[in-house]
Amino acid sequence: MTTTVSLSVLDEFGGSKLLTPDKIRYVQANPLPTKPTDLALKEALATPVGARPFDREKGWSPAIILGDSTRKQSPFIRQLISLIEPKTDDIKIIFACGTHIPTNPSFIREVLGDEIYKKYEKSVRVSSTQNPTSKYEWIGVTGRGTPVELNKELFDRDLLISSLNVQPHYFAGYEGGAKALLPGCAGLKTITTNHGYVIGNSNCRELMIKGNPLREDMNEVPAILKEYMKIEHRILDFVYNQNGTLVKAAYGDPGLAHQQLAENFSRRAHTVQSRPSTLVITKADGPMGQNLYQALKASAFATGLTGQSGQPKSAIILLATLENGIGSEAFRKEMETYGKMEPTAVIEDLKKRAKAGRVTEASQKPNRLALDDAKADFIVVSPKAPSVVEEFLAKTRIRFYRAIDDALRSLDSKLYERDAAVIPYGSATVPILS
Repeated sequence: MTTTVSLSVLDEFGGSKLLTPDKIRYVQANPLPTKPTDLALKEALATPVGARPFDREKGWSPAIILGDSTRKQSPFIRQLISLIEPKTDDIKIIFACGTHIPTNPSFIREVLGDEIYKKYEKSVRVSSTQNPTSKYEWIGVTGRGTPVELNKELFDRDLLISSLNVQPHYFAGYEGGAKALLPGCAGLKTITTNHGYVIGNSNCRELMIKGNPLREDMNEVPAILKEYMKIEHRILDFVYNQNGTLVKAAYGDPGLAHQQLAENFSRRAHTVQSRPSTLVITKADGPMGQNLYQALKASAFATGLTGQSGQPKSAIILLATLENGIGSEAFRKEMETYGKMEPTAVIEDLKKRAKAGRVTEASQKPNRLALDDAKADFIVVSPKAPSVVEEFLAKTRIRFYRAIDDALRSLDSKLYERDAAVIPYGSATVPILS
């Protein structure tokens, strides 16, 4: 269903004189009942999923694994540390950044708070393939043959507890779970091999766990870590409503607990049924809107409302602040290679590269854009984005504008003369045609 919110979503990006209120309908999920942080944590630890109770975990040389700066952070950091400290003061805190830019000290301090930061500053590590201090070691292979190389900082621990946000992810199904290890704490070869399963595969998409080869490959890593290194991995993951209120947390096995949160809570909190629209305006909200690489996830979700045949072709307008520019260097190179290429040629070439083992961690982005090309044309609107973004998008099939109405004037007026769907929480909303 749809609900109406204020026009501030458009106003944040300069507003529109062409889209009158009677032409706009807002598409967002209704919030689920919320819980206080302390109660959600208590319930999660009291009913572990597929694992022994927290206070009966074996071995106490733990690491707490948190997400990077593009993700919503765990609300349980302070409580989790206070529960561990009576057992040991040997606590390592790892920020799992995968291939993303390493988190900086000011962000880490903000996430941990001054007291925890001062106490554990020397025990904080940042796992990123862009971090010169991150070293990786091979520990085995998955059933699909992915070489599993993980950050060596994990290997002096006997228990890993990751605490990540569970919301839809455009090729891994959902955030959270085993993603803390792959890609979060994995080496580049592991990540690129795993991400290669995305190419040309329509099952690698939001809301898909079973039958998604990339997700199933990720989910094997905790068992490999346990078998070869005798290190247990648990999750204390959580689900937020789109308005930022806490819905549910779960503690336990990284596969089973994650699946419970994803299918029973995230799917309900982050999907909404709606009628189709030939024009969708979606906002990359929160940290996802900071760079183009992350912001485009909202465009991928928005295609759920388009794709109907006929002329003119549907359009998706992405609103994002993009204050941090384009994103990774790998993404820049991939888009400059494929930005102007016909979609069928993109998929064909990426499949050849995947077969030869030559994809990068960012190859899935042109892959998804090519798969979605028949559904809509893509436009980015960002009034204050650095000029490098505008210059970059000029090399692709994605059009760029500084104002919403400038973007609308480039379209056939038939696309918005009757109905425009606006998704205010585009990074965490998967619309489903009713």
